[in-house]
Amino acid sequence: MTSRPALWVFSDIRFPSPRANGIQVVKTAHALATRGREVRLVVRHSDPRPTEVILPEFGVEPVPRLHVDRLIVGHAPNSSFIPRLRYLTQSLLMARRASKHGAFVLTRDLQLADLLLRVRCSNLSYEAHAVEAVMYDERHRLYGLSSEPSPSKRRRIENRERRVWTGASGFIATTQGILTTFERLFGARPRTAVVPNGCDTPKDREFTPPSGDHRIVYAGQLYPWKGVDVLVQAFARLSKGELVIVGGLKGESDFDRIQGLARSLDLGDRVKFLGSLPQKDVARELARATVVVAPFLKSAMTSEHTSPIKAFEAMAAGRPLLISDTDASREIVEDGRTGLVVPPGNVEAWSQALERVLSDRALQMSLARAAFEKATQYSWARRAERLEDFLGTLA
Repeated sequence: MTSRPALWVFSDIRFPSPRANGIQVVKTAHALATRGREVRLVVRHSDPRPTEVILPEFGVEPVPRLHVDRLIVGHAPNSSFIPRLRYLTQSLLMARRASKHGAFVLTRDLQLADLLLRVRCSNLSYEAHAVEAVMYDERHRLYGLSSEPSPSKRRRIENRERRVWTGASGFIATTQGILTTFERLFGARPRTAVVPNGCDTPKDREFTPPSGDHRIVYAGQLYPWKGVDVLVQAFARLSKGELVIVGGLKGESDFDRIQGLARSLDLGDRVKFLGSLPQKDVARELARATVVVAPFLKSAMTSEHTSPIKAFEAMAAGRPLLISDTDASREIVEDGRTGLVVPPGNVEAWSQALERVLSDRALQMSLARAAFEKATQYSWARRAERLEDFLGTLA
C-alpha cells in the first residue's frame, strides 16, 4: 500500500495563540495527524517552552505524526514588517523543497500562497476563510478604523486572489458563500471543496443540561463587527441574568470600549469581563452557560463568509445558541431546532430572543440537545476526514 504524501501546513501565528485562527490551524493539523497523515506545522517561534508543553494549551496532546517547526523571526520595535518578511522567506524555501519531494502544501495565508505560486511550488492548496478583497473594503467599518480603504491596495489583494484561485492545485473554502463569491468574481475552476471549521467533541461526552442561572456567554474578539456592543445594550433591557464576556485584553481599545459601555448602562457586576483565556478555559465557560451568543453585525463578509468556531463549540457543549441571521449562519444552524437566528444589529430583537430563551426551560433543553447531537458533524475529526477526501482528489 502506497503511503500518503506528507502535508506541510504554513501559518504565521504565534505559538501558542489564543486567537481563533491559531486554534483552527493547530486543531486541524492535529486531527489530520491523528488520522495517520504525516503533518508538519510551520509557525513562529514565540515561546521558549517545548512544543509538547505548548500543545495542551490548544486542548490537544502530542501525537507521533504531528511535527511543529517553529521559525525564529525575531522582533522589530514598532514594526511587524521584518518578522513577517523573515517568516515568508523561510516558509518559501521550506515549502518549495517539500513540494519537490512530493508533499502537499496547505495554507490560509493569501500572501504566502501567492508567493509560493510565483516560485512554482506545486501541490499547493489554499484555504479561504474570507474573500480578502471584500473584507478589505469593509475593514474600516468592521474594525472601527478611521482610514479609508486604498483602491490600489484593494486591486493588489483581488489580483492575489485571482492568481491563487487560478493557480493553486486545490481550493478550500470554509463556507459555501466564500466559494460562490470566488466563482462569481473569477469563474469556475476544478478541485474545490467547502470544509467548515470544527470543534471538540470527545467520544465519551454526555449531554448535560444548560445552567439554570440565566448565564449568557459570549466568547471571541471584541472588534466592532462582532456585535458585542449590541449584545450589551440588549442585555441591559433584561431584568435578570449575568453576561460573561470571554475575550479581549484590558487596555486594548475594543476591551475598554465594551467595558465603558457596560458602565454607562449601570450594569455593575451583572457583566463579567474574563479577558483572553486558554482554549480549555473557554470550553469550561461555554459549558457553564445557559445560552451562548454570536451577535456579529451584518456585512458582506459576515453574511456569507463567517464560519465561527465558537458557534460550533457552543453546539458541542450542548448549549442553546443565538446567532445573527445570515446565509453563513444558516449553513450551520437550523432556526428553532439547533439554535435561534436573530436579526443582526437589532438591539430589541436580541433582547427579545434572550428573554425568550432564558424564560423557557423547555426551549433551552430542546435547542441544547439538538445542537449537541448535530455537533458531531463539525468535529475536528470530521473536518480532517473531509480534508483527507479532498486531498485524495489531488493525489
